[in-house]
Amino acid sequence: MSIDQALVGADSIRQVRASANGVFWLAGIAAEDGRMTIRRWHDGEVTDITPSSNVRSRVMEYGGGAYAVSNDLVAWCDDLTQRLWLCEKNSPRPLTPVSTRFRYGGLALAPERRLLLAVREDHDARPEERSEIVALSLDSDNAGGGHVLVTGADFYAGPALRDGQLAWFQWMHPNMSWDASQVCIASCQDDAADGLSRVAPVAADAGVSAQHPLWLGDGSIAFVTDDSGYWNWRVIHGDETYTWSTPHDCSVPVWVLDSPPACAVGEDLLATVQIAGGRGALALWQPRSGGVTYPLPDTAMIESVASRGDELFVIAQWTDRPASLVRISPTGERSEIVTSEPLADASRPVYRWSEGKAGPVQSWFYPVPTATAASPLLVLTHGGPTSVHYPSFDRMVQFWVSRGIAVLDVNYSGSSGFGRAYRDRLAGQWGVLDVADVVAATREVCQAGLADPERVAIAGGSAGGYTTLQALVTSDTFSAGISSYGIGDLRALVKQTHKAESHYTFSLVAPWPEGEQIYQDRSPITQLDQLSTPMLIMQGLEDRVVPPQQAFDMAAAVRAKGLPVALVTFEHEGHGFRSLTARRQALEAQVSFLEQVFGLPHSQDVAPLAIENLPS
Repeated sequence: MSIDQALVGADSIRQVRASANGVFWLAGIAAEDGRMTIRRWHDGEVTDITPSSNVRSRVMEYGGGAYAVSNDLVAWCDDLTQRLWLCEKNSPRPLTPVSTRFRYGGLALAPERRLLLAVREDHDARPEERSEIVALSLDSDNAGGGHVLVTGADFYAGPALRDGQLAWFQWMHPNMSWDASQVCIASCQDDAADGLSRVAPVAADAGVSAQHPLWLGDGSIAFVTDDSGYWNWRVIHGDETYTWSTPHDCSVPVWVLDSPPACAVGEDLLATVQIAGGRGALALWQPRSGGVTYPLPDTAMIESVASRGDELFVIAQWTDRPASLVRISPTGERSEIVTSEPLADASRPVYRWSEGKAGPVQSWFYPVPTATAASPLLVLTHGGPTSVHYPSFDRMVQFWVSRGIAVLDVNYSGSSGFGRAYRDRLAGQWGVLDVADVVAATREVCQAGLADPERVAIAGGSAGGYTTLQALVTSDTFSAGISSYGIGDLRALVKQTHKAESHYTFSLVAPWPEGEQIYQDRSPITQLDQLSTPMLIMQGLEDRVVPPQQAFDMAAAVRAKGLPVALVTFEHEGHGFRSLTARRQALEAQVSFLEQVFGLPHSQDVAPLAIENLPS
């Protein structure tokens, strides 16, 4: 696979919505540095609703919930102007003035009230930005940034209004939403300026994560709660409560304020993802009867769902081709609105378990189909660390396999999608157990003869970059490492990172500052005496999540030790590389780095990377 084929490919699709005016989704335009635009399918035609916008939210830094639709209304956050916009009857206009004070996300339209609901961050607040749920009028310029409906919690998400009842979920420091969060409901007066009354928690048990309130067609309120040990759906209708008790997660962690992979279908169905065996399947649950059906087999994951009456629209991810947008009719017939073609020679993911220090560890192995001997291996460590990698088609994974390098994608302890106990394994053990799990999975694959133990590299970004760095300084399993905006100093992270994750390490490592010694002991930069492998370090210079100084310090320390190191930085890039130019430079750097340290033939389509201290 060529560099261009790996980087460009088809436009991405995500976050489907539906209304009487069409079916909508966010498209990431590959040829425009991934600019996000809203596309609409109506009467068989696809149109671009926001040709001059980059539809993106920056709430909690990671964003999400950047657009909403209802009937002939489309609202969105424009990253280019930092304003909210509304398109009504095909006529776009700004809803908010130009301002650097407010950020918006988690958008939800309430056309019957002529309102747009949003989670708003006030960046003039001190000592940290303030999160609130606000109502914005569709008929004014909202000069004040919207009317505050709910305030007081550290974080809000998922506002949903129906029949005068506003539902949302919230959480407080030091918890992350998957540690403990509450679903609440309040009465919303006819005039939004009158605010809310009778605020009541619907799910607020200590140490339980309850999230994603969703109004069903019959007026019931649904939400997920992990009080059983798994995120399962619960429905409250008057005095009746229905729970789908399944030993599988039916939701995902809230990193961004996107709508959940769930929606109401008709009067009494809930469509949701059910994650089993490391894969996500579409499930239809009927709360009153308890019946469950699976209308879309063989998916890798369900990214999002939407309904229009009894019609269902699903962005489905597959193992051998990019995501597609599937329509499922009331009678079960399936058709694709946005199609994708399978990759003829795709490496299929192999589901594996290895025995880790705290129990079994799941991973996905992608073999080189044409290999006649044990292949070099690239071990991937996902970010988060409370995240996960599904076996969804990944052009970058297929790129490495096409270049003769097998891939092992490890869902170490702390990963989501396997229940709360698996997620909670990492409590107090970040930098220890994740590393032990990655080492165990790697050794199991090598011992099985599937990879060459002398040519094993480990790579990750953000929290995965931290696991990568920790693995390099605390084990002898890997012969090279690639860290993208990785964490080298936990002490600097806890002091400098953004609000949404400012207390994240309290549960992963130790309370701060009481546990400062633990932070120091687990920081890769303090353990470089044990490092003996070449490193590639890549960093965006506008990263607010992992400040660039961490990359500079790490590279300087490796350089001072006389080890091979390459530091590649990117102007105008933050936490993750978005522009095509940056992504190309990053991929070419990784290709050249691995070729040089593994002694592989030089690829003619990449320029050699300058690696300091590399023996000739």
